[in-house]
Amino acid sequence: MKYLHDIDFSGKSVLLRLDLNTPIDSGKVSDNERILRSLKTIEFLVDKSKRLIIISHLGRPKENNKIQPEYSLKPVAEELSNLINKKVDLAENLSDINETSSFTLLENVRFLEGEKSNNDKLAKTLSSLADIVVFDAFATSHRAHASTSGIISHSKEACAGYLIEEELYSLNKAFSNPKRPLVAAIGGSKVSTKLGLLNSLASKVDLLILGGGIANTCLLSQGKSIGNSLAEESMLQEAKRLSGNKKVIIPDKFMVLTENGIVVEKTTNEIEDTDQIFDVSEIFLRENEDLFQEAETIIWNGPLGMIEDDRFSKGTERLSKIISSSNAFSIIGGGDTIAGAKKANVLDKVGYVSTAGGAFLEFLEGKQLPAISCLENK
Repeated sequence: MKYLHDIDFSGKSVLLRLDLNTPIDSGKVSDNERILRSLKTIEFLVDKSKRLIIISHLGRPKENNKIQPEYSLKPVAEELSNLINKKVDLAENLSDINETSSFTLLENVRFLEGEKSNNDKLAKTLSSLADIVVFDAFATSHRAHASTSGIISHSKEACAGYLIEEELYSLNKAFSNPKRPLVAAIGGSKVSTKLGLLNSLASKVDLLILGGGIANTCLLSQGKSIGNSLAEESMLQEAKRLSGNKKVIIPDKFMVLTENGIVVEKTTNEIEDTDQIFDVSEIFLRENEDLFQEAETIIWNGPLGMIEDDRFSKGTERLSKIISSSNAFSIIGGGDTIAGAKKANVLDKVGYVSTAGGAFLEFLEGKQLPAISCLENK
C-alpha cells in the first residue's frame, strides 16, 4: 500500500475522500472531531499539491442528484475554512467544480445516484476529477461505494492518507500482533450484530468481558434469570456456545430497575421476573480491575449499559477510567464507546481512539475492507 510520503504531488491535482460525517445543529457543526482528525492530511495536500478536491458524505440522504439542505456539507465547508484559514469553495454538483479553484469541497457525495451501488460510471467520473486519489476515510472503508473502493480502482494513482496509516498501525498493533495478555471488552445490545466479532475475539484474546444486552442473552442461555431485560431469544444457541468458552467473562452484578422504578444493585441470583438490567455494577468492575491492569493490550467496543440515562452510565464510565489508568496499549472504537469515555473525561488518556464504527468491527472480525483491499492492489 502506498502512503502520502510515497508520491510526488507537485503540480498534481488530488481527489481526497474523507469522512466528514459530522453532527450539524442549527446550521453549524456541533462536533468537529472528525474534521480535526483529517486536518493533517488536508494541510499536507494543500501544501504539496496544485489543486485539492475533497469528497465526503453526510448522513443518509436520498440518492436523487438533488441538494437536500438538511444533509448539505455547507456547514462543514465553513468549519473547515475557519480551521485552516483558507477559502473552501463548495461545489453543489460535479459540473460546478472550477479548475481554477485550488481548494474545493464537493457537496454530499450521497446525493449522487449510484454512490451506494458503486456505479462504475460514477466511480470513473469521480476518479477522473484529479491526477491522484487519496483515500483517508477509514470509517467508510468497509463499504464498497463509488466514492470509496470505486474511485481507488479507477484511479491512475492512489494512496492512503495519514488517518488510514494511523488506524491500520493501531489496529494491527492491538489485534494482529498484540502484546499479551490481550483483553477485550465488548458491550452493546445485540449478539446478532456482533456474532462474527465475538467469535473472532474469543479465538484470539486471552480474556473477553461482555456487557449490555449481549451479556443478558448469554445469561439467559445459561438458564439464569434476567427478569424483563433486553435479550435475543433467537440467539440463545450461539450465546450458549460463546458462554462456554473459558476465556469469556460474564458479569454477575448489575444495576437493575425494579417494578417500583427504583434502581438497585443485584446479583444474577437476586433478579426477579419484573426486574430490568440496565448496567453492569461498578462493584463487579472493581473486583475485576486487575484483569485490565495486568493486560498489555486492551480492545473495547460497546457500552456496558444504557449510557444515555445517567443512572445507567456508571459502569461504562468506570470501565473507561479503568482502561485509561492501565499501562496497556488500548484502542477503542464506536460512537457510544467514545461517548462513554468522553463522559468519564478520559478520552485523551486512551491509547488510540478509532474514528470508525462498522469498519473497526469488521477489521476485528477479520473481514476484508473493500477500500483497503483496493489500496493494497494499486
